Amino acid sequence: MGHTLKNIYILIITLSTWLAPLYLPETSHAQNEKESNRTFLSLYQEAADKYHREKFDEAIQLGNIIRERYPDEPAGVFGLLTSYQTIMRNYRVRIYESKFDSLLNLSVKLAKKAVKNNKKDGRNYFYLGCAYGSRCVFKARRGEWLEAFRDGSQVRKNFKKAIRYSPEFYDAYYGLGLQKYWLSAKSKFLRALPFARNNRQQGIEYVKLVVEKGRFLKVDAKYGLAAIYYNEEEFENALEMTDHLYESFPNNPTLLYRRGRIYQKLERWAEAKETFDELDKVLTSAKYQSVSYRVELMYQTAKCQFHLNNMREAQRLCEEAIALEKECDFSKEIDGPLEPFSDIKEELFELVDKVKAIRVSEVKSSAQK
Repeated sequence: MGHTLKNIYILIITLSTWLAPLYLPETSHAQNEKESNRTFLSLYQEAADKYHREKFDEAIQLGNIIRERYPDEPAGVFGLLTSYQTIMRNYRVRIYESKFDSLLNLSVKLAKKAVKNNKKDGRNYFYLGCAYGSRCVFKARRGEWLEAFRDGSQVRKNFKKAIRYSPEFYDAYYGLGLQKYWLSAKSKFLRALPFARNNRQQGIEYVKLVVEKGRFLKVDAKYGLAAIYYNEEEFENALEMTDHLYESFPNNPTLLYRRGRIYQKLERWAEAKETFDELDKVLTSAKYQSVSYRVELMYQTAKCQFHLNNMREAQRLCEEAIALEKECDFSKEIDGPLEPFSDIKEELFELVDKVKAIRVSEVKSSAQK
């Protein structure tokens, strides 16, 4: 499979390049037990709040409590899955891949069981769609394409069933919306077809619906909508969406990274640099470390310094990044959400050459005076 098609497939099945962790609704077994249901939701929402606020040890501890108390519930597994997923995505590390893999298989198993027990509850199909989608992208990133396609074929089907059986369960529109949008937006084979633009717009409207009416995926939908606006080059709208998220999650590294890149697109270089400086503080003090992430951060900051005409600082950052790049180990790290690291590395070397040429020219010009 070609590299471009692989990337498109990952985008489609994961539903977004910036998919935030999933909040899942109340369990089917607990529906007739209101007190038990309140306890479950309270624990789950507390765990979700913890990992959104980078308190991962506490989130994982709560996730384990949920699994112990509700061992047969598919939603319980997602408490741990999303904690591990958030760590790996936010810090670009592979540290929990083995645990993530085993939990993914368990989530599919439990979701299938939930569907079997109640085939007319849309939420159970939602669980199953989430489980297949998460396992699909994990398989795809490991190059296990046959398994990824097999799981991926189940994603849209289960989300559609979720809406069919529970039409007011608006959170399920998030998966369908992102799939519709990214399939049309990223596939060169489909963009020229008449229905592609309609699918893109319908996908956007679905995600907006979740922002407005979703119960558990409002935060996720804001992340997803910001990613869509960025791809549509509606950078002011993308920034506005991240403004809302920043008020609640100012230390989220993925959010800070995205905001920095949006400011760059708007050519607001001072604000981009300030945002990357915030991100630097977060990454420096983090428990999880990715060398390639540090290298890219140096490059993005150097790019800001270049446009702010601070050539000396831009050169220093580029040279430090080039020296550090030799320590990258992609058996332990993953790429960022926008470009592969190979592209970042190429741009880094191009920037340092450009900066050096400008500085040499400035020295010559000064000498002539």
